[in-house]
Amino acid sequence: MRSGRIVRLWKDELGRFPPYRIDAGALIIGYTISAEFGTHIARGWGQPACALDPYIEFRHLTNDGRIKSGDREKGFYGIGGALRYFGEDGINTAHKTEMRDRIIQGPPFSADEREAILTYCEDDVHALARLVPHIVPTIRSLPHAMARADFMWAVAQQERRGVPLDRPLLDRVRAQWSAIRTDLVAVNNPAFGIYEIVDGEPHWRSHRFADYLRRNRMAWPTRADGSPDEREQTFRDMEGRYPQINQLRELRCSLSKMRLNDLAVGSDGRNRTLLGAYGSKTGRNQPSSTRYIYGPAKWLRFFIAPPPGRVLVHRDYAQQEPQIAAVLSGDDALLAACQSGDVYLGIAKALGFAPDDATPETHRPLRAMFKTVVLGILYGLGARSLATRTGVSLSEAAEILARLRARFRTFENFAHSATDHAGLDLEISTPFGWRMRCPSGVSKNTVRNFPVQSTGAEILHVASVLAERRGVQIVAPVHDAFTAEAEAKDAEGISAELDRLMRDASRVVLRGYEIRTDVQVIRAGERFFDDRGLEMWTTVIELLAKLERRTA
Repeated sequence: MRSGRIVRLWKDELGRFPPYRIDAGALIIGYTISAEFGTHIARGWGQPACALDPYIEFRHLTNDGRIKSGDREKGFYGIGGALRYFGEDGINTAHKTEMRDRIIQGPPFSADEREAILTYCEDDVHALARLVPHIVPTIRSLPHAMARADFMWAVAQQERRGVPLDRPLLDRVRAQWSAIRTDLVAVNNPAFGIYEIVDGEPHWRSHRFADYLRRNRMAWPTRADGSPDEREQTFRDMEGRYPQINQLRELRCSLSKMRLNDLAVGSDGRNRTLLGAYGSKTGRNQPSSTRYIYGPAKWLRFFIAPPPGRVLVHRDYAQQEPQIAAVLSGDDALLAACQSGDVYLGIAKALGFAPDDATPETHRPLRAMFKTVVLGILYGLGARSLATRTGVSLSEAAEILARLRARFRTFENFAHSATDHAGLDLEISTPFGWRMRCPSGVSKNTVRNFPVQSTGAEILHVASVLAERRGVQIVAPVHDAFTAEAEAKDAEGISAELDRLMRDASRVVLRGYEIRTDVQVIRAGERFFDDRGLEMWTTVIELLAKLERRTA
């Protein structure tokens, strides 16, 4: 940017080394820099010592607690949208789309097309050069910004590796998916009576869902017009009170939200898609729910299987959110409950709702209820909402919340303090510098939830960076978990190293406090297991077998 020097090289002109410096004396800047990093990885160029991603910093600058990402105008987070935000002329998006589509078609390229493609790439570089002087003054901490770009290197590695799937089985299910969808309704819908088949396609009927709730006398959250709330999160919330809703939710995800052919699967049988780094207000990833194998339908995860001679190790933080809340607030009582073995039963015991000898096996419904209670209290769940989700009376819900707030008053004071500071400062931030604007009108629950969720995101960021530095090949981050891949003979060593680096990451972010992890090892010939999707998976495979026998 200082010299004005421009380098234009076609792919076969690129050498063993990048045509620019990547040592500590140069700063590499790229918009959504994981793409540029992907090129570095493919060509073996190595990681630049210093990097900055204006895309992340623009998302950071415009991270407003009142605004959902989906509420932004289309293209707002693109480089053209960022330029317009700062009052600059945008870019020709129609030409950009046309050129991108031509590049995706692949070679051969004529001499004119090669020149046009290089010019198209150069135009993006000039646009970035116009944007950088606007972005840099908004960065309060350059080390934090560069650390965020460091995480993007880990993201590029994860996106490139991809999640190995049982591709032959997936292809068989895809080939029969239209018929399987219809049969899924025939098998599952009689218990609910909600779907209607029209021209061979299943359709969700909201009025039938309302009738189902009335017939079964189910207390369900409603929208402003009095109709049942059909949001995905509401279904998740209500599973604790009505376990049968899990089956309906999986069916609904499979039929309405999920398009099996939308899963991004390469010819090598690996699922690769953009991981949506820093896509949420709290800095968590937001990958596509239809293209990512770890999307909303849990039964899809059974397609995850290692290739011959390889192993997958999946580790997730055990009860991460309550422990983060305890550490951030300095609530010794909440921390003691977390360290009791099972935080949800531990709190139930502490409040007098469970005997001292209660276990997850002997008191499963109570544990499910208190999981809703504990996670709800972190973001300000009210008595009426708690009563709806757990099935207890309004007075019982109020009593539970009163006992919780009395028992864990240090955390409650911390949560109130966070909202107070957000109101005074008009923003809230983490120790690692990720901020959210909190102007007038922002939801108190959004602010209250931010410290725990954003801290969880930062633990994932640190763990991802540590994994790359320690040679652990992460193929997928999943909210508070990782899936890593290794040679089968190295299974135990990689499992131990993944556990160690995840614990180290929690210590870095939580001032020395360590969160343990749970593990699932998937060897060749096995597949990922998730009990929440087992019933649907079993049904799909049984229907597939029947259809294949019928057409054999």
